[in-house]
Amino acid sequence: MSLQRRLVLTILCVAPLLWLMSAGVATWQTHRSVDELYDSQLTLFARQLLAVDIEHDGDDGASLPRTRKLIRGGNRGHGDEDDLGLAVWDASGKLLISDGGRHHFEFSPDKRGFYSEQDRYHDWRVFYLPSPDGEKFVAVGQRDHLRHGAVRHVVLAQLFSWLLPLPLLVGLLVFGVRRALAPVRQLGSELAARRIDDHQAVSTRVPDELTPLIDALNQLFARIAETLNKERRFTSDAAHELRSPLTALRVQAEVARLASDPAVANRALDQLMLGIDRAGRLIEQLLALSRLDRQGEGLSLEKIDWGRVVAGLTGGVLCSADPEGNRLHCEWCCDPAQVLPLAGDETLISLMLRNLLDNALKYSPAEGRVTLRLEAHQIAVLDEGEGVGSDALERIRERFYRPPGQTVPGSGLGLSIVEEVARLHGLSLQLGNRPEGGFIASLQPATKGHIPEASAKD
Repeated sequence: MSLQRRLVLTILCVAPLLWLMSAGVATWQTHRSVDELYDSQLTLFARQLLAVDIEHDGDDGASLPRTRKLIRGGNRGHGDEDDLGLAVWDASGKLLISDGGRHHFEFSPDKRGFYSEQDRYHDWRVFYLPSPDGEKFVAVGQRDHLRHGAVRHVVLAQLFSWLLPLPLLVGLLVFGVRRALAPVRQLGSELAARRIDDHQAVSTRVPDELTPLIDALNQLFARIAETLNKERRFTSDAAHELRSPLTALRVQAEVARLASDPAVANRALDQLMLGIDRAGRLIEQLLALSRLDRQGEGLSLEKIDWGRVVAGLTGGVLCSADPEGNRLHCEWCCDPAQVLPLAGDETLISLMLRNLLDNALKYSPAEGRVTLRLEAHQIAVLDEGEGVGSDALERIRERFYRPPGQTVPGSGLGLSIVEEVARLHGLSLQLGNRPEGGFIASLQPATKGHIPEASAKD
C-alpha cells in the first residue's frame, strides 16, 4: 500500500473515533449546562409563585387559561406550554392554582427540591418549594424531553459544523500528501532512468524523514563505484599481465613443435614449463588479491601464534631462490608470546610474510642472508640486496609495478598483497633501504589501539 493511501485511510479511520469521543464529551458538557440553566429557571419560577398572593374560593382551584386564548392570535413563538407545569397548594393541601395542563402534580408536603417523576405519557423534572411560613406549597415542573432536545440541537449544531468541511479536509490532506511525496516520485523516476555506470550522489531534496535513507543510498553508490573501479582496474591489469606470458608460452610451444633438433626442442620445453610456472604463480597472486579485495569485514579474529606461523614458513619450500632454506634466518628478539600481540587470520598472515620473504630471497645475492626479525612492537624482513632506488621506492606498492631493468621474474603483486593483508589487520607496511646495505620491510601497528584484539576465549 502506498504511503499516501495509508495516511488517508489512517485519517479516515481515526477521524470518526475522534468525532465520537468529542460528541460524547460535548453531550456531557452540554447536558450539564442545560440542566444548570433550566434548574435555575425552575427555582426562580417557584420563588416568584411564592411571592404572588393567590386567593381562590373554588373547590378545585383556579386553572390558568391556555396561552392561545390569552394572546388572542398573537405570536406564540416556538414554545409548547405543555412542556411546563405548575401547581400551588395551601397548608391543608387545597389546590390554589394550576396551569390546567394534562399533567397532574400531587401534593407532597414532605418533598423539598428537585425530583424526577413520571406521568402517564412523559418524564418530568419537578421542583418542590414551601413558603417560609408554611402556608403555601409550590411545585413547578418541566418535561425531560425539552432538555434532551436542547442538548441534541446544541451538540448536532457543533458536530455538523465540523462534519460538513470533512470532505474538503480530506481533499486538502490528499493534496498535501501528494505534494510532500512528489520529491520521492521524482527520485524514483531519476533512479529508474539512471545509467548503470552513473554513481553520482542522489539529490537530497526530499522530506527530512527520508534524508537518512538518501544518505545511506549515496554511501552505497560510492562503495559500488569504488568496487567497480577496483574490478575494472584489476581486470585491465590482469589481462595486460597475462597477455605477455601466454604469448611467450605459445611461442615456446611453436618452437618445440617445429624444432628438428632435440636439444632445441628440449630447451623450448624447459622454457615452456618455466613459463607455465610463472603464469601459475601470477594467477595465484591475482586470485589472492581478488579475495583480499572482497575480504572486507569478514575477517576472522583469532589470536596469532607466531611460533606456528614461523614454523610453517621455514618448514616448507619457501622459494626457488632458497629451496633448502639455508639463507633464511629467524631472530626472536623477545618471547614468542610477546611478539606483536595481534588477532586475525593466520592463513593471511602467513601469505603476507611469505610474499615478503620471497621478495627478499629473490632480490638478494645468491649467498645473501635474509632475516625474519620478530619483536614486541614490529615484525621485519631484512635482506642484503642492492636495495631500491628512490624513484621506484615510491611506486613499488602499486599493483603490477616493477622497477625498470628487472631480470628476476615476478608479477608486481607481492607488495600489494602484503599491504592489503596488513591493512585488514590494522598494520602499516614500512619500506626502506638499510644504511649498511640491503632492504627492510617492517610491519607495525597503524595507530595505537587499532590492532584487532582477540576475544576473551583466545
